[in-house]
Amino acid sequence: MNLRNYIVFGLFFIGFFGIGPGAFAGGRQDSSASPGQIVIGYQAIPNGELVAKNLGWHEERLGVPIRWVQFNSGSELNNAIASGSVDLGLGGSSTTVAAIAQGVPAEVIWIYDIIGDNEALVVRRDSGIETLSDLQGKKVAAPFGATTHYHLMVALELEGIDPASLTIFDMPPADMRAAWIRGDIDAAFVWEPTLASLLDLEGKILITSGELASKGFLTGDIGIVRKGFAEEFPEYVQGYLESQIKSIEFIRNTPQLASEAIGMELGLSVDEARRQMNSLVFLSGAEQLGSEYLGKTGAPGNLAEVFYTTAQFLVDQQRIRDLPDLEIFQNALVPLYLEGALHTLGD
Repeated sequence: MNLRNYIVFGLFFIGFFGIGPGAFAGGRQDSSASPGQIVIGYQAIPNGELVAKNLGWHEERLGVPIRWVQFNSGSELNNAIASGSVDLGLGGSSTTVAAIAQGVPAEVIWIYDIIGDNEALVVRRDSGIETLSDLQGKKVAAPFGATTHYHLMVALELEGIDPASLTIFDMPPADMRAAWIRGDIDAAFVWEPTLASLLDLEGKILITSGELASKGFLTGDIGIVRKGFAEEFPEYVQGYLESQIKSIEFIRNTPQLASEAIGMELGLSVDEARRQMNSLVFLSGAEQLGSEYLGKTGAPGNLAEVFYTTAQFLVDQQRIRDLPDLEIFQNALVPLYLEGALHTLGD
C-alpha cells in the first residue's frame, strides 16, 4: 500500500469512528504525532480565512500554536511552500497554476472565494482613459503572476491590444498607493483593500474580474497545502478545513459579525468590510466538492480544466515555460481532506 492509500485509509478510519481533529484539540487524545506549530500563509483579502484568524478558530480546533505569515501575492507563497517554511496558505488561481506547473510540492484543498468585483482595473479619472484601447501608451501596475496580472492580459487580448503598447509594471499592492500618489502609474489591476484606496484617490473602475469571469476566465483564491505536511499530518489538514467550512457558514448566516471580524483584521469600518466581503463569492464545502470545482476523490472537478486553460495563457505570456498535461492539474486537486471534514461535521 503506497503512502496516499495509507492516508486515505487513515482518514476513513478517523471519520468512521468519529476521531477527527476535534479529538486531539482541547487536550483529548490523538494516536498520531502532532506538529510543534502550523505555519499559515495568508493575504489581506476579506474572506473566511480572516474570520478564522480573528476568532482564533484554527488554534482552537487544532490545539497547536499557529504562526501567521502575511504575503503580498501567491508567488511569494509558492516560494515559501517550496522552501518548506509554510504549511498551508492562500494564493490566487493563476499563481497556483504556476506552482503546479513548476513542480512546487503542493496540493489544492480549498477554494476560499471566487473573485468577482473584489478585483478590478482602476484608472485615474483625469487620465483620459475611457476604454481599454486608451491604455496604450499608459503606465499600468499589476503583481506579475497574480490573478490581476492574468486578468489584465486577458482583457487586453480580448480587445486585440498588444501589451507592448503600454508599460506594465510588476508591483505588489502594498506599493501601489504611493506610486499612484506620486503619479508614477495611470492605472492598476488590483484587489481590495488597495482597490478601495485607489478609488478614494480619484480612481474609477474600467473593468472587474467578475466581468472577465462571465466571459469564461474564472479566477479565485485557492487553498494549498505543502505535500510533506499533508503526508505527515493529514488529520490537521482536515481540521483546518473544518474551520474553513465554519467560516463560510459564519459569513453566510451572520454577515454582520463576519464583517466585524474582517474589519478588525483589515483596519476597516464594519460597513466597508462588508462591502468588500460582498464583492466575493463564497462556496460551501459541499458546493466545492461538486463537479464544477474540486470534484471528489477519483473524479476530479472542472477546476482542473480552468487551471489548464490558465496555464495555456501563462505559457503564451512566458510566465511559465511548459504546458503540463491536464492530468497534472487533475492530480493536484485533492478533495480527500474536505470530504473527511464534511463527514466529521455531519454535512
